[in-house]
Amino acid sequence: MRMLVAPVAALAVLVVSTGTAAAAAGPVPLAPADLTGSVAATGIALSWRQPAGGPAVASFRVHEGGAVVRRTATTSAPMQYIGVNTTHTYTVTAVSPTGVESPPSAPFTGTTWTPGMAPQCDEPAPLTVFDVTSSALSVRWSVGRSSPQLALAVNGRDYGVVGGTSLRVGGLTPDTAYAIALRRVNCDPRNPTVGYATTRTLPGATNAAAAPRNLAVTAQADRSIGLTWSGPSDGSYIHQYAVYDGAYLVATTWTPSATVTGLFHNTAHRFTVAALDVAGNESDHSTVLSPSTTPCPAGPPPPSRVTATAVTASTLRLDWTLESTAGSYTVLDGAVAVATVTDPAAVLTGLAPASQHTLRVVGSLPGCADTPASAPLTVTTLPGQAGRPAAPAGFHAAQPTIAGTYDADVPLSWTPSPGLAYRLYDGAAVVGTYQGSAVTLRTRGAERHQYRLTALDANGDESPATGPVDVITPFLAAP
Repeated sequence: MRMLVAPVAALAVLVVSTGTAAAAAGPVPLAPADLTGSVAATGIALSWRQPAGGPAVASFRVHEGGAVVRRTATTSAPMQYIGVNTTHTYTVTAVSPTGVESPPSAPFTGTTWTPGMAPQCDEPAPLTVFDVTSSALSVRWSVGRSSPQLALAVNGRDYGVVGGTSLRVGGLTPDTAYAIALRRVNCDPRNPTVGYATTRTLPGATNAAAAPRNLAVTAQADRSIGLTWSGPSDGSYIHQYAVYDGAYLVATTWTPSATVTGLFHNTAHRFTVAALDVAGNESDHSTVLSPSTTPCPAGPPPPSRVTATAVTASTLRLDWTLESTAGSYTVLDGAVAVATVTDPAAVLTGLAPASQHTLRVVGSLPGCADTPASAPLTVTTLPGQAGRPAAPAGFHAAQPTIAGTYDADVPLSWTPSPGLAYRLYDGAAVVGTYQGSAVTLRTRGAERHQYRLTALDANGDESPATGPVDVITPFLAAP
């Protein structure tokens, strides 16, 4: 099928917005820590930790190649359908309520699975041991591109499968060598170890107290979790209690209860409690409790920084940001929904020339209430001729097929009308302008696309767009 070589009409200089945002001011948040990812064939599930202390943090931004590729208000981001056998390096920054961005985290690099190269059981999961005292140590590890189901042993004591990527171990003997081994579950028992480290506890006194008992949740909110527990069963004297989330101290208290704050919605935690003596030595830890904060943010922000660019007399492009994770966005013209899209950008076509539009954007948060609407934006299309073609009929995608090792072909077709060309969009991006009734696109496997089609007349004016055609491209699965 022949592609027209004429480019899309140049964007008009006119750009309108809800106003120029004031420069962000205020203290700089701490950089996120322990960025890691679980890598699969179709994407990389990122997770990180926001260190305690420092200025308040409202949201996070995931960066790749100098660009912001995800905004979220929790400490994880599933980067889905990013292409099979593609390498990605991410960093994450924290953002304060006034928009001040932290320095970036240390980077994480992952390559989605190559067909025929499924992750092996012996793939390393490097360990780091830190915060070693006379009675305790902390350990963290990377998930990598295999199953995150990992089990930990310390000097032969099996702690079983540990969720997350870190653990605090107490009740250790002073001035003693310890070996820490990590293994993947359901792998060959003859070669189970994928992470190994050794350390020695500091000299000091032994904490003779038994572990606290009956750790339980008393309250859960989007930014906090309340905990309670019982003292050791042997009745030993307790000076304080230390509450850990994985390997990290999050609270100390003289009473058997605590509220852990400064958390983020829809985030899993792994709490344990240790009893401390007067010198601060830790007992063995309680059993693990793994609650999550509530899934919905209490006060999601509205979309902001909405801008509109006049493309032609029939077309506007809208862009915006949302410092949260939305499953989709709805664009309203007055009270009428005129577009629903999955990315923070939309192209509105088939508009009348010199027509005024009052536009707002609402984000749909998966499983939660919608965000408030953005501030209204009033924009007028460019002047031009009044005629507009009708939206194309019959636009659909046939079954995509695998093309070679990493690519896929997506056949698209529609019902043509005489004298019209057709413009294809993937989200808000123009794929190309075509004559005829069909085109086959070569894309990477394991990608998600949302195609729309418009008709284009001789004046360069566009019809309204068709409804979206969603495509996830196939790929060769690893054995």
